[in-house]
Amino acid sequence: MAQVQVRDFALWIKHIHGDEVLAAKLDRLRPDEVVRLKVDGRVGAWRKMSAYKSSGRPTPGLSPLGEMRAYWKELFRQSKGDAVATIELVADEAAPVAGNDAVPAIEWPDEANRVAALAALRDFRNAGYRSDGTPYGKRDDWYAEDGR
Repeated sequence: MAQVQVRDFALWIKHIHGDEVLAAKLDRLRPDEVVRLKVDGRVGAWRKMSAYKSSGRPTPGLSPLGEMRAYWKELFRQSKGDAVATIELVADEAAPVAGNDAVPAIEWPDEANRVAALAALRDFRNAGYRSDGTPYGKRDDWYAEDGR
């Protein structure tokens, strides 16, 4: 069972100790993905933080949701950042945790649709504007002599 240091209003992945597999799973979550964690025997929802706006890198932390938010906030305020809580991942069949391990299956089109899409892509190169090779003239000739 992993332990986490309660040092902020959010759960930072670098503060998880004792279970590197859990820390890696939480770190691989996509931004804004929700996961259920058991913290000191209480089960609650946590949301992976959005990516940094300046660099686009993923933020290595989770924010508590609902009742867990109130519990985590009170735990942080009482301990002044010195508390250590036990943490574990809750596998819920009704709402499975989807990290990078759970990728939806790709539905490939049938052969007729694949051939039609490839033909449309090849025909696309012939669409649009094509030059007949005549010179355009000087740039000054493009504009009327209206004083612009």
